[in-house]
Amino acid sequence: MMKRFVLILALSFAAGAYCSYAQQADVIESLASHPEYLDGTDMLCPVEAVKLTPAPRGYKPVYISHYGRHGARFGWQSDLYERLNDVFSAAEKEDNLTPLGIDYKRRFDSLYPELRYRVGDLSPKGWWHQQQLASRMYDNFPSVFKGDAHVRAWTSTSTRCVMTMSSFCLGLKERNPKLYIFENFGKYFLPAILPQDSSNPFRVKAEKVPVAFDETWHEYIARTIEVKPILARLFKDVDKALPSDKQWDFLSYLYFYAAGMNSLDTDLRFYDIFTPEDRVALWKIDNFQFYTEIWPTHAGYKPIVDDIIAKADERLAAGDKGADLRFGHDYTFLPLLMLLGVNGYGHAVDNPDDIPTWSRLQDVPMGANLHFVFFRSKRSDKVLFKVLLNGTEARLPLDTDTWPYYDWEVFKAYHNK
Repeated sequence: MMKRFVLILALSFAAGAYCSYAQQADVIESLASHPEYLDGTDMLCPVEAVKLTPAPRGYKPVYISHYGRHGARFGWQSDLYERLNDVFSAAEKEDNLTPLGIDYKRRFDSLYPELRYRVGDLSPKGWWHQQQLASRMYDNFPSVFKGDAHVRAWTSTSTRCVMTMSSFCLGLKERNPKLYIFENFGKYFLPAILPQDSSNPFRVKAEKVPVAFDETWHEYIARTIEVKPILARLFKDVDKALPSDKQWDFLSYLYFYAAGMNSLDTDLRFYDIFTPEDRVALWKIDNFQFYTEIWPTHAGYKPIVDDIIAKADERLAAGDKGADLRFGHDYTFLPLLMLLGVNGYGHAVDNPDDIPTWSRLQDVPMGANLHFVFFRSKRSDKVLFKVLLNGTEARLPLDTDTWPYYDWEVFKAYHNK
């Protein structure tokens, strides 16, 4: 099975003529080793401890600045569960379900009563997962959270983000009950959380950066996947079940519903309606959509970087230990990676087939987190920092002789130029 999967991946990237062989090989190898990456933004952020590079001699961690995506949640489309229920119920009445369709509906029906009114909510698994992520942060840098260190937190006005913030802070508090934690909520804080959101009263529209290719999302779908043969595994007559212009949307709902099982406390799975080829194709289409929607406006997320700089300078000047935490969404986390150039995210893709190399949705999972960890030494005035992406040391487009550690003044000069 694994050999077949690797072959499928290799063939799927063969069209990426402008992407180097080594880069293609890296993508293929990572997906073969981690098939969960194909769940994209519905994957859960890993919580396992990662071995970190010791700081240069004399340097100790003093402060953390964080941006995180909300935790695992129920489906985000407002009509996801209702739409699936309506289509399958109608098909059952019309005797239009295949044996696989009948079995699929049976599994769906067992979850539907619990799911139908939970669209967008943080799930129980998301609540506990955030506390695990908070524990990892604490365990990696316990000296940052000594005594009554101050932790400040801000969130978007989304309920699942508020719940995420509370769970994360509770996870820190459980490790050290003496922590001083203050949680902030409201539109006033949106420039540092969702700077381009329409609900932000301080929104400043940024100049758009067009994608470097002409292919549209619908054109990409048409050459990447055949929709009707997949739906035919569920419905005897696909056109009777769904109008032709609604078939792709419904297939995408089936994909997101299956991936969404990661966020729920259930052993039920719904990927059996897809072949390995289908899953790779759907993952590529999801990457394409995210990249083409996010890239043009990624420059507009500089207010988050400005806030990271301002708050870090404030805390460093005061000599305060602790952390500043921000909680938002995937559509903000991804452009932040692009703006910062984390691990090559600032690269302008000129061939759609190369998107999975430069814009990887597995880096924006449920509970995705970016940490700026600051270090000081009594022997030097220089402040060093490093960036952790989902717990792993990351690279920035800056020169350094001590990777993964960077000079804070160099970073500020780069982003303030």
